[in-house]
Amino acid sequence: MATITTQTHNGISLEVSEPLGPMGGVDNQLGGFVGTANIVTANNNGEAVKYGEPVKIRTLADLALLDKSAKLSAVLYNSVKYFLEVAQVPCYVILCPEGANEAETLENVIGGVSTEGRLTGIHAFKACPEAPTNIAAPGFYGKEEDTELAIPNALAGVANQTYCEAWLDAPQGGTKKAKAFAARLGGDQKRVWCCDVNGERWDHAIPASVIGMAARCSVKPSQTPNGASTPLDDISRIVGYRVNDKNSEGVELNKAGVSVTIRDPNGGLMFLGTRTADGSFGNIIGIENQLCRELIKSHRDTMKYNLDFDFFKQRIAQLSNWLSSLQADGEIIGARCYLHETRNNLQRYKNGEWVLVIDWGAYRPNEHSIIELNQDDELLKVYVDDAIKTFG
Repeated sequence: MATITTQTHNGISLEVSEPLGPMGGVDNQLGGFVGTANIVTANNNGEAVKYGEPVKIRTLADLALLDKSAKLSAVLYNSVKYFLEVAQVPCYVILCPEGANEAETLENVIGGVSTEGRLTGIHAFKACPEAPTNIAAPGFYGKEEDTELAIPNALAGVANQTYCEAWLDAPQGGTKKAKAFAARLGGDQKRVWCCDVNGERWDHAIPASVIGMAARCSVKPSQTPNGASTPLDDISRIVGYRVNDKNSEGVELNKAGVSVTIRDPNGGLMFLGTRTADGSFGNIIGIENQLCRELIKSHRDTMKYNLDFDFFKQRIAQLSNWLSSLQADGEIIGARCYLHETRNNLQRYKNGEWVLVIDWGAYRPNEHSIIELNQDDELLKVYVDDAIKTFG
């Protein structure tokens, strides 16, 4: 007989599907440092460390192995050592060669693309296997007016591309100089913190950017580093601060977009700062960066779908569940996810586009507490009445 072309199968076929998977958390921190070194030998695995190659440092032991292969500058070595001790999270280290002069060294730290096509200097942060949440080029800043913004702009560019925060050293020389430098920063440096007052640890200088970044990474991205302890042996200068004096030197620097290390009213030293260089709250920048990263990461699994009702339902459910989890963990105040009512139209749909909206609320830091201390005659009246009843 002829083959029955309409028969597919005499039995059962199973088609298994599952909704879009869960999304990741937003509470992890990861540091990134760039600095100069002299590569002298191969590391313990027999592999030569290369300039511009991100090396992950998890413990002080890892730092010692790296230093055997590439003789790090004292600033970079002690900066990473301090960061590991205080923040207690890993970091990537990117090495660049010392130049023949300061200008050449600065150019190497800023980096770009080598003749081999390898990203170098600050730009090499973009090549890290895991994107750092906070980056810095400790101890480096342009000393001439025409190069003063070279490091800030390079850090800001990488921070904006990779959704991270960057840490910058203000020129040393006092409050006036730090404020003048910060005045040149603005919206382009939204994700950049500007820090003043270097520290000292193990008889070595610790740049202000490292002190601030270690304080930042000791808390979650959604939290503020304001008031974090800074375990230093000494600081380069004392910045005046009184918690109830809005005209103190520390507050003056904060208002200019500069975070500082000050004497802790409870003893020791602490980090004072809630805002980045353009006046944005750092903890909001931090959690927004994490949200953006997870949204970008989760897009990969949605690329195989058509824009049908089932997909819309899955994607909105996936994001809503994730946002609810973040709210329950105290990372955000709350959020809602929905299709935009007017931006989704025929023309967009025909072009394979759709607009999804996420409205969310971020917690603000406790920057300014206002406490009213009022004498109350009613309390006195009750007391007098009680006294009369008792002894009258």
